[in-house]
Amino acid sequence: MLIVAPEQGFDSLVTLAEAQGYMERMGYDWPAEEAKQEIALRRGAQYIVTMYRVRPEFLGPVAEVIKSAACEAALRAANGSLFADVEAQAVTEETVGPITTKYAEPGNGGQKRFGVIDALMQGVMGGGGVVKLVRA
Repeated sequence: MLIVAPEQGFDSLVTLAEAQGYMERMGYDWPAEEAKQEIALRRGAQYIVTMYRVRPEFLGPVAEVIKSAACEAALRAANGSLFADVEAQAVTEETVGPITTKYAEPGNGGQKRFGVIDALMQGVMGGGGVVKLVRA
């Protein structure tokens, strides 16, 4: 069972019904199984809470832009991983016979970024400093 913010110990930023409505309005393919939806919503909330410093006034009640961002994150969680495990050292050059291929290292350390989530979260983050958003 989901515990939805602003409840103490919350593990989701939106209810199942809110997520379903959002996915339908946006035309997204959302898992039909409620258990899979709950898992995706928990992972989406984890992503939003850990990647962005949300100002407390936007969590009680949860602001609509945060709900939208949480739904976008949950959709991506349902379709794969939000967080990328990054190798300590990236291969930047590979030679096979006479062919050499060079790769550029990602500027964001290899972590996936999601432009729509970044855009939705602008204006609701806090933290006493400038937050730099990096696009992949």
